[in-house]
Amino acid sequence: MKSRMMLGLLASMLAAAPVSAAPPPPEVQSLGNGLSVLIGSSCNVLILPGDTGVLIVDDQRRSTFDETMAGIRSVSDLPVRYVVDTHWHLDHSGGNGSFTKAGAVIVAQRNVLVRRSAEQYMAPYKQHIPADPQESRPVIIFDDSLDLRLGAETVELRHVAIAHTDGDTLVHFRNANVVAMGDVFFNHIFPFIDRSSGGSIQGMIKGVETALAMTDEKSRIVPAHGPVATRAELSAYHDMLLDVARQVQTAKRKGRTLEQVVASHPAAAYREGMEGEEDRFVEAIYDSFGHADLHHRI
Repeated sequence: MKSRMMLGLLASMLAAAPVSAAPPPPEVQSLGNGLSVLIGSSCNVLILPGDTGVLIVDDQRRSTFDETMAGIRSVSDLPVRYVVDTHWHLDHSGGNGSFTKAGAVIVAQRNVLVRRSAEQYMAPYKQHIPADPQESRPVIIFDDSLDLRLGAETVELRHVAIAHTDGDTLVHFRNANVVAMGDVFFNHIFPFIDRSSGGSIQGMIKGVETALAMTDEKSRIVPAHGPVATRAELSAYHDMLLDVARQVQTAKRKGRTLEQVVASHPAAAYREGMEGEEDRFVEAIYDSFGHADLHHRI
């Protein structure tokens, strides 16, 4: 009798025990011509299989390596051969060490290597970022541009200076008619301009103009954060950057303090449908304008 009672109690305990849910499958969208994008939890990751290996653009954080690999494996079983870092921030390049251990080669603009070879300080977060170990740093380095071939696709890497950081890369998949923009483009998010890493509003605007010149009305634009966009959406983002920058420049030329400019909310007209930190965006724009810049209309 006691045994039956114990078995019944055990059965009811098992029935009541919570079942751990399996992680949801990664969201991977096809962009055509063999190119896909993983909508990752840290950033968007471009995935391009070739004949003998896979090229990816950005690899998220070290902690999201399994998620990134699951997205890649949903597209291809080939090994990852190349990882292109759009810039040095760890939500984009934090997986470098894991991928190099698996045999991948890191490709980046020279300033990414410079910054990942030394401790960095991100003032908005009051955070010190230690240098990467040697094996996690970029190996294939370029200054202004680099073209890669993978299967039938030509992958054009173009440096845009002093934009989100001083080491940003736009990645143009010519045949697929897709441009990956890293953090030069935040879709439906007020952008973060990392002044500690050499970024500026002037460079952000020029970087977006460079991307617009690469594209047409059929192009798909992949931001680092937010949904895949059209050229029209990127153009509207450009106009927003330019409008807010000009308002801040004019106010600073008139002697307004940072606190006064932030309190005037020059980006208020763009709040609908936007996320992110509006005030931090305005602060970075204000800081981008030195004395000499105040009299040169952008």
